[in-house]
Order: sequence, then structure tokens, then C-alpha cells
Amino acid sequence: MTRKITIIGATGHLGHRVTAKLVEKGTEVTAIVRDPVAAESKLPSEMRLVQGDVSDPSSLTAALRGTETLYITLNTESLDTSQPFHTEREGVINVVAAAQEAGVQHIMQIAGVDYMHPEFSTDGMAYGTNAIRKGGIDAIKASGIPFTFFYCSFFLDSLTKLLMDNQLAVIGNHVHPIWFTNSSDLADLVFNAIGNEAAKNKEFAVQGRQAMTYSEAAKEFLGTFAPEAEVIQLPMEATGEMGLPEEQAIFIEHVLTFVQQLREEQVSGETWKILGTPKHTISSFAEELRSDT
Repeated sequence: MTRKITIIGATGHLGHRVTAKLVEKGTEVTAIVRDPVAAESKLPSEMRLVQGDVSDPSSLTAALRGTETLYITLNTESLDTSQPFHTEREGVINVVAAAQEAGVQHIMQIAGVDYMHPEFSTDGMAYGTNAIRKGGIDAIKASGIPFTFFYCSFFLDSLTKLLMDNQLAVIGNHVHPIWFTNSSDLADLVFNAIGNEAAKNKEFAVQGRQAMTYSEAAKEFLGTFAPEAEVIQLPMEATGEMGLPEEQAIFIEHVLTFVQQLREEQVSGETWKILGTPKHTISSFAEELRSDT
């Protein structure tokens, strides 16, 4: 039987690749997007696009009709909890209300592994966006709709965004190993959770098979993805010298400072038992990503 899923956030950096992998696996995918015409060029032609906006509850109710399984992959890049609207807070709250009205039977969402395991923070530092996404997570849990949360480690996909002029800058002093994951393995977990009663009302850590420091992983990844590129090490102060808007520079420094002090442990045993083990090493994912680019 064909598995079906509706995705909110399908055009994002991670969302578009997870979406494409689900389509490759034969999943019948519907994406709720603000602009279907603009999204056509970013997403596989085999899928269905429906107009909807997380800031417009009425559009969501119409877009979600007929949906059984919903996957939310949104991202907040702000530390300002006072803003009146965040996609991961008010946006998700709107989605949940519409999902209840439309009769959605299962909601999945991603967040960071630190949300599930705050003890990984060696300095007791809290990741700033968690205070924002908490409102959406709490709304899903209180909705009465069965849920599945994927709490993910650092995505190897993000390294491609940092590669410029054949250089990848590792900013800060990263000494703790990270269990890097990737969009392809996440797509497998989402696929295996569709219609899976054992996955409902569960929270899963999503980690890869190898633990390396940020610098080690960057070198391993580039050795396959872009062998001509090099990894350069920069101090944390470099974030203020990149010519970025002040708010963006502050956010990037916060993220890197948080990752720098995070001591992640392997906690994915239940995930692998219920939804399957990762298929990729760092190098094999880099090879897949290079061939898909």
C-alpha cells in the first residue's frame, strides 16, 4: 500500500531533500506551500502542491483536508522571543488547530537533540530557539493527535552552506564529538514512521553512525564532496567580521558557541530498534549528496 504524507516546510534547506527522498521511495507526498508556482522549481514534479500559509489558519484548514499524516519541518533563526509571530511557535500552533479541525491522525516534527537531552550542554547553556519552538511542541503534545518527534543531531547537509570559495570555515574550538546525521537517513525514519503505531506518541533521537568533532567531520565530508576544498580554523570572534547583519551575526555566534560546548552521547537505540538504523557514514552521504547536486 502506498504511504501518504503532507509536509509543511518542504522547500527549506532540509525539507526539500527529505521531501525528494520520500518521493524517491514511492511516497505520495503533498506539500503545503505559500506559493505553489514558485515551489514547482524546487520540488519533485511527481508530488502535489497545495497553497497554505502557517500565518493564515483558514488556508491551513482547507489545505489539510484529507491528510492522515503530517510532517512539519520548520526552522527559526532568531533569538527574540518577544516577536509576535514565529513559524515554530504561532505558526505551529495554527497548524495544530487546523489539523484538529481537518481530522489529521498523526503529526511528526523535527527539533534538535539538545531539546530532548539538555544534559548534553556541558556549560548549562540553553539553545536560544528552544524557548521559541517549545510553544509549538507543547501545542502538538496537548492536541490529542498522536505525535512523533525527531530530535536531530547536527546535519551534514549544513556543511554545504558553509563552503565558500573552496574553503569551509570551522569557527570556534570544537573538541567534543558530534553524532552527525543527514537528510537521507532522516527521510528513511520519516518513511518508516508513516502508519507505524509503534512510532506514535514517541520522541526519537536522530543521530548518525559516526562521532567526530566538527573539524574532523568537515575534513571527512570535504574529502569526498569537494576534495579540492580546505578546512580553515577561525576564532569565535570571526563571526563579527563576516560582514553579516548584526542580528544574523549574533545568531550564528550563539549557535556555534552552543555547539562548541555540547557533549553529545549516543542515545538512538530506541530509534534504531523501532524505525531502523542509519545507512550512511559521513563519506557515503557526502558521495550521495555530490551525485545528487
